[in-house]
Amino acid sequence: MEKPEEPYDFADQNAKLIVLEALCYDLDVLEPYAGAAHEDAEDEDEVVEGSGQLAREYYEDLEVLPSQLALVTQLTVDGDLQIYGDVDPDWSGDDDRHDPLTWSDIVELPALETVWTSAPLPAHVDAELRAKGVTIETT
Repeated sequence: MEKPEEPYDFADQNAKLIVLEALCYDLDVLEPYAGAAHEDAEDEDEVVEGSGQLAREYYEDLEVLPSQLALVTQLTVDGDLQIYGDVDPDWSGDDDRHDPLTWSDIVELPALETVWTSAPLPAHVDAELRAKGVTIETT
């Protein structure tokens, strides 16, 4: 009998959000947050108070398996990610509050081939990714 996969334990929640953007919105492997706060909004421009906290809790609790991480070949690092609209609906994307403090979760992705970024990555992260053969594309 095969032992079930254990969920990956992310070292950094902001790195997890970047990976979840790919898994939830790009690859449709995991369900993005779609809680009651979104359903209660009368239009897309209305932000329901507390919805960001509910989304943040949803994503913190969302389990990601190593086999799912192996599907991630491309990541986007940008302030305009859809997942940021879930967890921080009022955020303009102009500060570093969602930047990972540690990038190990991203550097260790087993199948990562390309990172699209709107700003330069920290030098050590850029170097580590390039050493693994990952292409860094600045948009």
